[in-house]
Amino acid sequence: MNKPTPEELELLHDQLCSALNDRTRIAILYELAGGSRHVSGLAAALGIPQATVSRHLRVLREGGIVSAAREANRVLCGLQDRRILTVLDMMREILAASIHRRSEAGARIRSARTRVGRGRRSSGG
Repeated sequence: MNKPTPEELELLHDQLCSALNDRTRIAILYELAGGSRHVSGLAAALGIPQATVSRHLRVLREGGIVSAAREANRVLCGLQDRRILTVLDMMREILAASIHRRSEAGARIRSARTRVGRGRRSSGG
């Protein structure tokens, strides 16, 4: 893996990371996994106002993640590159593994504290 240049890091942060920095935008991407959708359909599926969906779609378009095409008085949106879903799924796997490791570590710490507490009580401390 090649180390990114400072310019690449800036673009990565400014375009992709900032576009993904909202749970509604991530939800929109997963809604688009099944194919292109009209803004009104996305709003209905997510249970949020159409204006809110449009605002989030603008950020995703500016980040190069989503495309939009006008069809008469409606806008049809789709994923520019389906690999973004793979990236999101990988991030979810990393999150799940991290939560699992922390919960195991927490259980070990609680168990150790319990053993220490028992030791103090039995030694009279």
